[in-house]
Amino acid sequence: MSQTQKFSNFMKRHHQRWLFLLVVVFAFLGFILAAGNYYNRGVQALANATNNIIVLPKAPDSPFVLGLDLQGGTQLVYEADVAHIAEGDRLNSLEGVRDIIERRVNSAGVSEPIVQINRTLQGDYRVIVELAGIKDVNEAIKLIGETPLLEFKEQSTEAQAATVEPNAEAVAFNKQVEIKAQAALNDWKSSSDWQAIADKYQAKNEIKNDITADNEPALAAALQNLAPNTIVASPINEGQSLIIAKLIDKKEIDNPFKDESGQEPVITSYSAQLLSFPLQDESPVLSLGDNWKNTELSGRNLKRATLQFNPQDNSPEVALEFDSEGGKMFADITERNIGKPVAIFLDGYAISVPTVNDRIPDGRAVISGHFNVQEAKLLVQRLNTGALPVPINLIGQQTIGASLGQKSISNSVKAGLIGFTLVALFMIIFYRLPGLMSVISLGIYVLTVLTIFKSTPIWLALLFILLLVLLFISVFNHLKIFDGVFSALLFLVILAFLVFYANQPVTLTLAGITGFILSIGMAVDANVLIFERMKEELRSGKPLAAALDDGFKRAWPSIRDGNITTILTCFILMGFGTGLVKGFGATLFIGVSISMFSSIVITYILLKMFKSSWLDKHRWLLGFTRTK
Repeated sequence: MSQTQKFSNFMKRHHQRWLFLLVVVFAFLGFILAAGNYYNRGVQALANATNNIIVLPKAPDSPFVLGLDLQGGTQLVYEADVAHIAEGDRLNSLEGVRDIIERRVNSAGVSEPIVQINRTLQGDYRVIVELAGIKDVNEAIKLIGETPLLEFKEQSTEAQAATVEPNAEAVAFNKQVEIKAQAALNDWKSSSDWQAIADKYQAKNEIKNDITADNEPALAAALQNLAPNTIVASPINEGQSLIIAKLIDKKEIDNPFKDESGQEPVITSYSAQLLSFPLQDESPVLSLGDNWKNTELSGRNLKRATLQFNPQDNSPEVALEFDSEGGKMFADITERNIGKPVAIFLDGYAISVPTVNDRIPDGRAVISGHFNVQEAKLLVQRLNTGALPVPINLIGQQTIGASLGQKSISNSVKAGLIGFTLVALFMIIFYRLPGLMSVISLGIYVLTVLTIFKSTPIWLALLFILLLVLLFISVFNHLKIFDGVFSALLFLVILAFLVFYANQPVTLTLAGITGFILSIGMAVDANVLIFERMKEELRSGKPLAAALDDGFKRAWPSIRDGNITTILTCFILMGFGTGLVKGFGATLFIGVSISMFSSIVITYILLKMFKSSWLDKHRWLLGFTRTK
């Protein structure tokens, strides 16, 4: 007999033991991925106990990604103004708003933002933004509101003449800043805790060196008569901000340009601690009246924005480049408005009203306004992040504290443990040894689902899924229950989704945890069908080994059809539901898919480890006694 035949016979004789070993490896890998922190504690304790003689590799310990209701954070509700958008284009425009807000929030480092679009019964469109971990509502509003609304408008037949009006909003804002800065100055006189004052009034706290009359004239003039460690008598207006300054040090330095006419031989340089309060630009704004109408061109057609300088006066400008669709629109707009003004609006204000001299076919425009280089750079950054195609107004806000989320997690864990315990007691009492094996498989099921919920390295995720596939194919091939193309297609679809979810984290919400707890009860439904079918086979007089195989094989069609209906429902919830509903559908889909693996594959392998002859003598362990 050849070595190959000997190895083949060896594998056949010990096939069941190899499968059991794979189950052990699979369960252990699931444990270190789902509960890596406990494994790492054990590894560290072992290393400490052996004086680092035995040092095992540590597992990746990625935390679960929690949603707004569990982690705490801010929910903002916006109403979209779609009055000037055609009915058929409204949903596409709102999807553009959603994508831009997601891009804006992601760029700020907020993890797993949820942005949803809802339509009310009254026909209003709402944009709901959930920012987990953001506790400051004002910070969240600023994060969303910084994205500008870019519009291009043309004159209607009854357009009014453009006028220049004071920027009332900026004036009012700056007045409040003056009050705040004066209050901070008064606080310093009674308390010299500089950082506490900065935190209280949300001011920028910094130490600035090399302040001179050339680079900071207003600030240097205010500091020149101060003694070290004294503060200015009133806030200093530097144009873009109000500043409270405390002199740290001043020194005389040689002027490198002292030989030139009009230059002083020495320069006084100051070091100071500053509290800065930003001001808004009070430059007059253009008022175009109410008789201007929107064109079809908006910020959604913007391809990119860049900073450039006017070659005549070197003033900063923002150059716009539209996509192919926007370029055609802009060409049409300029063609029909030759000799007429076209207004460029930013956040509802007209910042440029150029007169069109000729048709512009290349899809490019320039915004020239009353802003400096820093403001132009900021505008370019915001436009490139995304210009909103639809104006939105904040109509509701809610903050959820982390303590409430922690209580929800605690209650959910208790509910899961109680549910697991009740299911385990039921299965052991009614089905005895098979019930105990189903409880063990249920524990492996929990570890598997929790592993998929986490974000694991791609190679570990693929290894985990590969073990699952090997076990699945081995048992299904042995039982011969791959009944045609339909089962194979179902298996491939489920596998694709599991690989997707194993490679990226699932955001857990209360609804998602509910789906997971529900799936724990559903996970043993298949075992109930299998064990009852197995009893029927035993009653018909079949040997125990054949009854075991037939019980699994003949229960499969019912298990398959029942789970397919649930999986189809999950697909509908994930495809058409909103955030919480999607989370419920996703966790329920993962749970039901893994339950087919645990209830059939794991339970079958565990039961086959017991010899049929031994079980035949102890049939009471199966909840079945031989009929006489």
